Amino acid sequence: MSLHITNNDIVPCLLGDTVITTLTTHGYLLYTLNMLKSLQPFGLDKKVLIIAMDSKAYLVLTRLGYHTVCMNHTMHSFYPWNSKGYDTVCYFKLELIYQILSLNKHVLLVDGDIVFQQDPSGDIAEWNESTEDVWIQNDSLDDDDIRNMCTGYMFIRSNEKMIDLYHVENRDEKYATCALRNNDQTYFNDYVKPFSSMAALPLRLYPNGNVFYNAEDVRETAILVHFNWVKGHEKLVKMKKYGMWLLTPEEEST
Repeated sequence: MSLHITNNDIVPCLLGDTVITTLTTHGYLLYTLNMLKSLQPFGLDKKVLIIAMDSKAYLVLTRLGYHTVCMNHTMHSFYPWNSKGYDTVCYFKLELIYQILSLNKHVLLVDGDIVFQQDPSGDIAEWNESTEDVWIQNDSLDDDDIRNMCTGYMFIRSNEKMIDLYHVENRDEKYATCALRNNDQTYFNDYVKPFSSMAALPLRLYPNGNVFYNAEDVRETAILVHFNWVKGHEKLVKMKKYGMWLLTPEEEST
């Protein structure tokens, strides 16, 4: 099955020239709903363009009033990091980025294992007006170490260079070298970062999981927390430990 994004899909979700977007499956849906609920206090939950890979996820999301595009893919499970299936999900993230950029809109890609503590819209407005090609979360422990950037939260500017870097003709053969090797993140670090102007987001505001679990001082300053650096449903355990699992039992039963 293919992904097809149109101008009609993105118009209701625009923040300036930026589209906030995420991709999910039915097996991953509770994480996505938790992320969306964390955006609710800032009026941003219904501004996210959600790509549902399967019809079950699509039906739940549309019933809840979210703006959702359905791929009608057969993939519907929870796919742990670097497992078979996860590589396919990550491939469609690259395609999603390409299609939105091709509509002359910037992309803010947000993974479902993120929880927002503060309103991100001020920074998004700043990125809209900047000249950087990419603003992206750092996956290291040190702001000065930019060897491994995290594609779970990244802003990409729509311009000819970035569209070309994500174009299918320049993408598929390269992505084959990344499959089950950190997938879209490796693709960015190997094939996008060296050819683009990039700003790494400060860890005190945008901590990855490895930073957040080990540095208490960022827990008050963080705009968001990305619960990566754990595999499978250990994410849920971590979210509950730090009081960031927001869904009620009634909402979970959805």
